[in-house]
Amino acid sequence: HYVGAAGGGVGGDDSDADSVFSDMEEDASSAAGSRGKGGKGGGPAFVGGRTIPRTILDSEVDLEADELRCLEEGSVSDRPIPQYADPVLALRILTEALVRLGRLEDMERVLSDNVERELRRIVQTEQARTFARMERRRNAGGGRRGLGAMEGGGGMMGQLAESEEAMRDFRVHLSNLLVAFGSVVLRLSHLAQIVRHRIMTDPQLMGRYADPSSALHSVLQTADGIIQREVKSFLEACLNENEADAFMYDGIEEGRGVSSHERGIFSLGIITDTSNKKDSRSATTIASRANIMELTSDKFVANVLFARTNLIPQVRHALTFRRSVAMWSSESKDLKAELANVTGEDISSPSYNSGVEERAIDYLDSVIQRTLLPMLQEEAVNGTISALERDDAFEPRIDPAMYARAANSKNVEVEMCVACQALYRYTGPLFSALHRLPKGGEMYSPLVAVLEHAVLTFNSRVKQRVGQICRGKKAAALLDAKTSFSEDIELRKSFTQLMQAYFGEDEATAAALGGGAVALSPDAASSGKSKKNDFDATATDYERERAAFNMEVTHLSPLLDFTSKNYGQNLDICNDDELGRAACLANSLLKVASLLEGRLRTRSSGRDKTGGATRNLLKSIKTIKEHGVRMAKFCRVDMLIQTVKRMSKICISSTLTAKDAVRLPSCVNDLGEHLTSASDVIREAGGNTIAAYSLSSLEQYIPLFIMQTVRIIAQGKGLKSKAIITLNGVEALDRSGSVLYRDLKGATSFENSFWDDELAAESFERSASFIALIELDMEELISYCKNNRGEFSDNDFQLMFALDGPRRRGDIKAMK
Repeated sequence: HYVGAAGGGVGGDDSDADSVFSDMEEDASSAAGSRGKGGKGGGPAFVGGRTIPRTILDSEVDLEADELRCLEEGSVSDRPIPQYADPVLALRILTEALVRLGRLEDMERVLSDNVERELRRIVQTEQARTFARMERRRNAGGGRRGLGAMEGGGGMMGQLAESEEAMRDFRVHLSNLLVAFGSVVLRLSHLAQIVRHRIMTDPQLMGRYADPSSALHSVLQTADGIIQREVKSFLEACLNENEADAFMYDGIEEGRGVSSHERGIFSLGIITDTSNKKDSRSATTIASRANIMELTSDKFVANVLFARTNLIPQVRHALTFRRSVAMWSSESKDLKAELANVTGEDISSPSYNSGVEERAIDYLDSVIQRTLLPMLQEEAVNGTISALERDDAFEPRIDPAMYARAANSKNVEVEMCVACQALYRYTGPLFSALHRLPKGGEMYSPLVAVLEHAVLTFNSRVKQRVGQICRGKKAAALLDAKTSFSEDIELRKSFTQLMQAYFGEDEATAAALGGGAVALSPDAASSGKSKKNDFDATATDYERERAAFNMEVTHLSPLLDFTSKNYGQNLDICNDDELGRAACLANSLLKVASLLEGRLRTRSSGRDKTGGATRNLLKSIKTIKEHGVRMAKFCRVDMLIQTVKRMSKICISSTLTAKDAVRLPSCVNDLGEHLTSASDVIREAGGNTIAAYSLSSLEQYIPLFIMQTVRIIAQGKGLKSKAIITLNGVEALDRSGSVLYRDLKGATSFENSFWDDELAAESFERSASFIALIELDMEELISYCKNNRGEFSDNDFQLMFALDGPRRRGDIKAMK
């Protein structure tokens, strides 16, 4: 086309401009279209930021040969305007043709006259494509309805979750529009670079321009201004910054399209009061295909996007768009600076930045800083405090239909307590803003400070709640004692499983290495690691678990002296309500800590990193985790104390000296019922994971307590004076172990239980063997001791030889 114009003088100003913009629009449309097919509408894959290498500009242009080489096959015969496979070469051909025609000076005027019309045509094309995409999905039965129209609320957190999916059409449309604009600006920048290079390499052309390095600068400025206005028009229509978003505290939403007579007890949301809505929203109509391309950007947003998604303009949408707009703005700014650098343009001249339209990213940041962030900050603080002041802030939230399910052993999904839900919900938009705002900027630090304030306020109330639950309890005293009991608990496999359930593989690995999952002091952490390393190298998993169990038992020796004076009087334990509250708090704190840590992570190089500005915030979240871990340990130790407190009564039971029949001690039946009820209480209040951890290791401790009962009997304690255990009593002890195994197995038979079959079998078999030594006569005991000397300790064998059993008289000398 341009070769013909050069040879025969065909064509005019408008045809030249149309041809240039047709190429640009086609390239922009194809780029946007390929982006739109991806379907996710994430950050646009901008192609800007690349100028033409100097070697290409210095190469000589052969008009006829180069044009024939870069023309697309069949483009001349099939279309009125030729299509070029090489955009850069096409622009060089155009420039060279106009130079030979002597009309290069007209290029800037023609482009300036047509740039607004052609950019508007690109907007119309993208609007038509978005409309067609929504129509196809609607006709296929997959139309997307706004989640806000279907789900009643959830405060700003519920609205934020709605944005991720319901705002997809908006994000895809804006992304495609930015890609199209980026392609046009890139092509115009290439044209400006080619023209400036052609002028500065031709002495005759140099004299016609006052400043050859700024040729086509006005075109670029005009295009940038129009593009910024179009993007801002789209954003303004989406944001509606004059209307504040609805807040919801304590589950009561205020001012979200509900008239005053519907609030309170009548707030069913059946009738909607639209008097507070803008006329453009209450009178929106769904546009038709016939007039879709004639709509301006704001009308397209109101009559198509919002009308077909059942959403309304709200200022909170600013965070949805900021990342893509910031990327596009950065690319455009870098391209402008690179063009000025390679062409020698004077960026200090007043004309370089004269008449610059307010940039879309500056407008968006102004809205976020002036309107959105104060709103979100107020909700994060007030919403959290409002929930903390409720009487049921930390109470369990029980599902009435929990046990109406057919399979009661399935995993129970338990809601977090009200306070944890509020912290997670109301700080959600601020955490989302952290990853969308520039780090270190004037908006970032205040945002982190507000989040830290909300978390610290939450921690202060949690500390009070933990103190209320643990006050006076024996489990809290054991955990707070100046021993390594709390750290040794973290060496158990069950603790690793607990961390893995809430925090994933990384935390589980840290716990397995002995460092623990909470912020221990350096001495405690190194102590835990050194203990773990004592048997890490050569021991099997079973041996490590046995060793960790033995380390744990060393801290519980006072609990094993069943016959001490006033035993059990200082063993304060939780009732069912207190145990349920502790389990609920443990589950809620661990879950909310995991969720908040996930929100704070950055997506860089596949690792989780936090910057210096958020380091204190991360410490505050770690404090929540510490409280959660402490409450989980508290539940486990309390269950252990409840078990030993009941089993300590076996040694004084009259059933051990019964001669007429075999009867189980009443405390055994009581313990079995308690294990079942406690399992149900903890599961319904704290979920399966906390229940599994609370009941973990009892398959080792119950056999240990049975063996301790036998030791006390062998020492002549517990039973009435000079009473001897009978064969019926031995059978009662043996049956007690079997019954407790069955009851414990039933109490832990839910999904994701930490029950260890190997340890349970080994522990209960060992206790049964120890009980069986009581009924042996002396010769059988001597033979057993010789053949199985390593099965029990020397002290245990000494007790057995000294015991007056139903079939022997004690003789300690026989052991020698």
